[in-house]
Amino acid sequence: MVLSALLLLLGAMPVRARAQQSSASQDSLPFVVSNPKNQKWPQVEANRIYDSACALVARTVRPERPPRLHPSFLLVLGASDNEVVRNGSAAEIHLKSWDSNKFAEAVVIMAARDVLHADDLASIARQSLASAHATVSLDELKANR
Repeated sequence: MVLSALLLLLGAMPVRARAQQSSASQDSLPFVVSNPKNQKWPQVEANRIYDSACALVARTVRPERPPRLHPSFLLVLGASDNEVVRNGSAAEIHLKSWDSNKFAEAVVIMAARDVLHADDLASIARQSLASAHATVSLDELKANR
């Protein structure tokens, strides 16, 4: 049930592959920032969101022994689209402008991918399909009478 909710979060923002680029700056944050348009954004809030999202994903996935999650990524402010971009181990969060909700959503995706690897995601997807196909609604039962 928890993993199903996590998968819904994983699909919440578009994800696509792309090569990493851009000039980046690092200001004692756990991620790198590219802000070519010099947009205003709250660094302290971003750091709190990052820490909170990582801790919550860790406790959601493994409540008995939460892993230490510290996903690495490049935050690109002033991007053309809001999206999560991955190419192998390189990852980027693109935001048109600062949006704490979209940033939190993207960090959850990044943290979940640190715990749930491609094989895990495929296995969970198969289990989700099996569970969905094993469930029948009342309307379906009435229709097949």
